[in-house]
Parts: sequence; C-alpha cells; structure tokens
Amino acid sequence: MRLIKILLLCTFFITCRSQIKAFEPVDLSGPWQFKFDQQNQGIKEKWYQDNKTDPWQKIKVPGSFNNTFRNSLWYQGKAWYKKSFIIPPEWPAGRLYLRFLGVVIRCKVWLNGKFLGEHLFPFTGFEFDISDVIQDGANLLTVQVDNKKLRSAIPDTKWNGWWDFGGITRQVYLEWRPDTFTKNVSLATAQLDKDKWELKLNVKTMSTASVTGSLDYAVEDITGKRIWHNKSSASFSKGITAAELSAQMKGIKAWSPKSPNLYYLKIKTRVPNEIPDVKRIRFGFREIKVQGTQIFLNGKPLLIKGISRHELYPGTGSTISAIRTKMDLQDIKDLGCNMIRTAHYTQHPLVYDLCDELGLLVWTEIPAWKTRTETLADDHVWKNYGAPQLQEMVEQNRNHPSIIVWSVGNEFSSDKAGTAKYVKRACNYVRTLDSTRLVTFASDKRERDICFDFVDVIAVNEYFGWYYGNIYDVGPKLDQLHQLWPGKPIMVSEFGSGSILGWAEPSPPDSGKDYSEDYQIKFLTTHLAQIYSGKRKFVAGGLIWNYADFADPHRIGSGHPALANYVNCKGLVTRNRQKKRAFGIVKNFYKNLK
Repeated sequence: MRLIKILLLCTFFITCRSQIKAFEPVDLSGPWQFKFDQQNQGIKEKWYQDNKTDPWQKIKVPGSFNNTFRNSLWYQGKAWYKKSFIIPPEWPAGRLYLRFLGVVIRCKVWLNGKFLGEHLFPFTGFEFDISDVIQDGANLLTVQVDNKKLRSAIPDTKWNGWWDFGGITRQVYLEWRPDTFTKNVSLATAQLDKDKWELKLNVKTMSTASVTGSLDYAVEDITGKRIWHNKSSASFSKGITAAELSAQMKGIKAWSPKSPNLYYLKIKTRVPNEIPDVKRIRFGFREIKVQGTQIFLNGKPLLIKGISRHELYPGTGSTISAIRTKMDLQDIKDLGCNMIRTAHYTQHPLVYDLCDELGLLVWTEIPAWKTRTETLADDHVWKNYGAPQLQEMVEQNRNHPSIIVWSVGNEFSSDKAGTAKYVKRACNYVRTLDSTRLVTFASDKRERDICFDFVDVIAVNEYFGWYYGNIYDVGPKLDQLHQLWPGKPIMVSEFGSGSILGWAEPSPPDSGKDYSEDYQIKFLTTHLAQIYSGKRKFVAGGLIWNYADFADPHRIGSGHPALANYVNCKGLVTRNRQKKRAFGIVKNFYKNLK
C-alpha cells in the first residue's frame, strides 16, 4: 500500500511538472521564409496567403535581412516573412497569443490569411490574441516588415546615427493563457524608514466573461522563503478588471548596484473550472528620488559612473546572442560602472534582466534621436508614435529595479518652442505612467535649452575638444549650467572621442578629431577630472560614449578616417570587443572614485 501511495504521488508530481512545462511559450525562432517587396506588391497580390510556387528564400529569425542577404545592407522598404506552425496538442482550451519582442521598423501581421493588426515602432514588444483565428493542423503566420523611414513618425527621417537593421530582430512566441489571466502588473516600492518598505501593486486581469474567483499574492526572497502573503476574493468583469493593493514589509534587503538583492512577486488567479493563472515577477526594493541638486538611491546620495551601449554586433546587427549580451554587461560591470544608458532605444528584455542581476542602473529611452521639431510638435505624431511608444516602453519595463531614468529623446532641437511642447507633454505623460522614476532627455543645446524646467535631472551631451572647443571647457560649462538652473542635479549624458586601435600620437593636442588612442586617453582623463571634481557636487556623474564602436551609416568624410568608414569609433572597445588602452584608464578611474 505504501509503495502504491509513493507511485501515485510521483505520478502526480510528474503530471504537474509536465503540465507546467507544456504551457510554456513556444519559441518560433529558427528558419522562416522571406521575400523582398521592392515594388510594394505584396498586399495587392495577397502574399499573406499560402502560395507554395512563389520563390521565397530562407532567413533566420530573429535577425535582420540587411545583413543576411548580399547587396541588401542599404535596403529600406518592405519585405515579407512567413512561417507555418501547429498548436502543441497537449495545450487545453484557453486563449492563444502571438507575442513579438521587436520588429524594425513597422509591421503588419496576418494569420491564416486574416489580418491581425499592425505595430508602428521598432524597439518595443507587442502581441495579438489569435484564439479566434487559430486552426487545427498547420497555421500560416505572415509578417510584412517595412524599415523605410517616415517624415512624420518617431523615429523620423532624421534618424541616421546607427544602422537601422530591418526585420524581425527579436524573438516571436506562441503563448497559451487561461480565459482569466493577469494581463499587466505595475509595482512600486518606497522606503518608509531604515527597516520598513512599502510595496504598491496595480494588477489588471483579463477575462473572457464576468466571473468570480480569487487573487493570491505572495512575495518571496531569492531562496523561495515567503515574506508576505495576501489572498482575497475577486469579481472579474468581461475585459479588464483593475485591482490595487499595498503592503508594508520589514527585514527587506534593498536593491542597489553594490547589493542587487532581488525578490519574486507571485500572483495566482483562480476561477472555477479553469487552470489557475500564475504570474511570477522578479523585482527589487529600491527608491530613487531627487532632492535639491543631488540624486538619492535608497536615501543615500548617488554618484553615477556610467557608459552607453548600443545593441549592435558585427555580422548579426541588432540581434545579439544571449551569451554576447551577458559578456558585454559583465565587461561594463568590471569596468567599474554602476549605470548604463541603453542608447537610444528600448533594448532586448534580457538586457534589463541582467542589469537587475548585476547591479547596473539603467537609463532607457525611445528613439526620438535628432527628431525634427515639426515632427515632435505634430499632434498626429504624438497620438500615434509618441504617447503609445512611451507607454509601451514604461509598461513593459517598469518592474525592473535597475531602471531609474526614463528618457523621452536625444539631441533634438530643445531650443525651439515646438520641441518644448513635446518635451513637456512627454515628461508629464511618463509621470502618469510611472511616478517613481526620474524623467529627462539628453540635450546638446546646453545653455540655449528651453526644456530643462520639465525634467527631473538636467542631462547634457558634450564633446568639448572633439567637435568644438577644447578638452578643458567642460568644467566652466557645467558651472554655467548650474548658475542658470541652480536647483537641479546635472548629469553628463554623453562625452567621448574616437580612436582606432593601435593608432598613436605621443603628443596629443587639446582639441580636434585626433583618432589616436593617446588622444582618447587624454580626452577622457581631462573630462572625467572635471565632471567628478569635488567642488561640483551638483553634478550627479556621467555616461561615457560609448562602450563599443558600432555601425553608423553617416560616419564618412569630414575628417573621419577611411579605414573606419561607416563606424562610430568612440568605443572603449572595438566592434568585436577588443579593448583599447582607454578601457584600462577608465577602469582605474572608476574603481578609485569615492
């Protein structure tokens, strides 16, 4: 009898484990079919319907068509992807979703010849409910991608600072969900005193019908030890039902760059005759705020030691392997950094997960890079490209403790009224989505800027000694900005100079586009000394431009070396991650900075 009980118990656990595994998302990565559409004939000729006689090519997803096919590096326009898949036979009745992590720039999606919808931005995820379109047997998924820049969009035709590798550049998943499930969770933490924290939750539940059930909340530490629990009955309406909850907890280990302590929030949604939905979110208890001219993390002044990183790598474009991503971020942590700027867009979800684990603070933004004033001021653009893109950035990433800065753009004409209209409403809108983080943008207008009143921290890009002025102008310029805006902290969001590995200049100058490693060292050394001068306590720190050299379509001529055509050379490492001499100089400075 005892043996029978043990066997039954083992069978039960095996069944439960198999069921959980069976409901995991199906990764549709791998070979897809692909076809260019230079003449824009795809929709007219109904390429979204299966036509086995068409000459489609093979392509790997995720990836980019620009660096997959010969002579397509400069291609901008429409292209098509298609793939057949089946529903796992063990999946029960429920809802089915297609979730895309990122498509550059815009796309339209069909399933079995039926139009699902479109997505208009390149670096945030999106999904479609396909429950009423899916069929038994093979299903045909078709995606039209368009990486042509538009004049009235974000990004617009001014976007030319890094290669816009087009295609399905991130993963695509097929997902099963019960009829009632947790659609969205927003959590916020606040430090009440040295040993007490508040956790606030906003939970949105999606249901296909009005039902009564329950919500079960639990917070566990990384070992699985439960530190808080709450369970309550709930009435779910058809569609979205919102619930708010707050709790106070003691004995919490705060998250910080030195101690990246993480916890798990588990939300179990139960309704009669349904498989429970379980949402598991990893988060950290931390608080970021501005007081006077300083930024405070968990009640202590924060000094930012940072660098920017583009999500680009030779041969794979903007699709970087998980291993390469981990190596990059570990390299940045070893450099002595406590913050990265994900320039100039929302990067792969793995980046934020790793920053949570490593203890790297994050500034992330939407790709409003040098966007035209007319575009930014356009109400149509705001409604269709500005507000929804900001919303997706915040809602998809706001539970990461590493993220402390939302940015609404970079180097646009923030000395003009039309841009000020955008910055004001963008900053205010982000605060309605998340009031627990700092909001800013990166300015290259400095003392001429008319938008600094709208931000929490002033962020300036400066290249004194490279594009203008000399390397000793930085400190006086920061002092001038402080005199103009004495009540806010200032961050140097970009500074750097180009260099080519192995190039030497024994007596580097004080200004000019000198591509020697010696000048890069002199440039960074003098800039770091002025930014982190003890007399400038109003400066919250800086972010070096850039971690690695990267592909840049407009980097040619104007004194740029032919050897490095179409490459921005301001990295501390090369495109394939060879360390330049400046890497060690910066590492020594950051490691010894108190």
